[in-house]
Amino acid sequence: MTRFLHITDLHVSAGTGGQSSRRRASVAALERLVEIADRLRPRPAFIVASGDLTNTGDQDSYRIVGNMLGALDIPVIWALGNHDRRAGFHAVFPGHAGAPDGPLDHDAVHAGVHVIALDSSIPGQVGGGLDDDQFARLEEMLARHEDLPRLVTVHHPPKLSPRARNGWATLTEESSERLRVALAGRNVLAVLSGHMHMNRIAMWHGIPLVVTMGQQSTVDLTRTDALAVIEGMGFAICDLLPGGLQTTFVPLAEPRIIREIPEERLRAFFS
Repeated sequence: MTRFLHITDLHVSAGTGGQSSRRRASVAALERLVEIADRLRPRPAFIVASGDLTNTGDQDSYRIVGNMLGALDIPVIWALGNHDRRAGFHAVFPGHAGAPDGPLDHDAVHAGVHVIALDSSIPGQVGGGLDDDQFARLEEMLARHEDLPRLVTVHHPPKLSPRARNGWATLTEESSERLRVALAGRNVLAVLSGHMHMNRIAMWHGIPLVVTMGQQSTVDLTRTDALAVIEGMGFAICDLLPGGLQTTFVPLAEPRIIREIPEERLRAFFS
């Protein structure tokens, strides 16, 4: 079994003054995530962080993210979202393709899985997309490690329906279609995304699309009169098992225990 974590929308802020409450909340959420990740067994082989790592893209905020996740000593695959700033990221995390201020598109093999990260951020826009050069780089990455299973992470999820009105919440229709064509038949286990601030799994042209709510807030999906942003934080534990990929969403709020069943009693259920 290979275990990895999917985290997204950290929105970490190093701001002071009027942003002090946001900073405390974002850092506290990341502290709790790090504490949970550190005690997970089996230990995650890697972490996919699918964008909006910071709230304003400043270097101080990226340093906080890097220092806190770096304490885990687990490889992190970074992707950028609409709240990120490429120049700020590259300044704090040197050595990535696209420096000093270009798209962060990269790939690597971790625990026998070929992980591809695409930068869907469009400076100055909420929605996302990929340009011609990025699709050319994607083809180069897909030509490598063709014998391995793949994960693709992109902050903005691909559009599921051309009739969807909320274009700000996804990749553009053109980018979604070009990504579909590029990934077809390429042994992709899943596409991992964020941006939407909700937990959602969908089948996108035969590929599981896993969206995780992230660490800042979530959305009240029962409201139809407005976009209601409510409290909610979480991440996903992903286990690659012999039968397929299992994704389990984990809340980050402090749990209130209702009941505990000792392990020996659990064993008795199966004896």
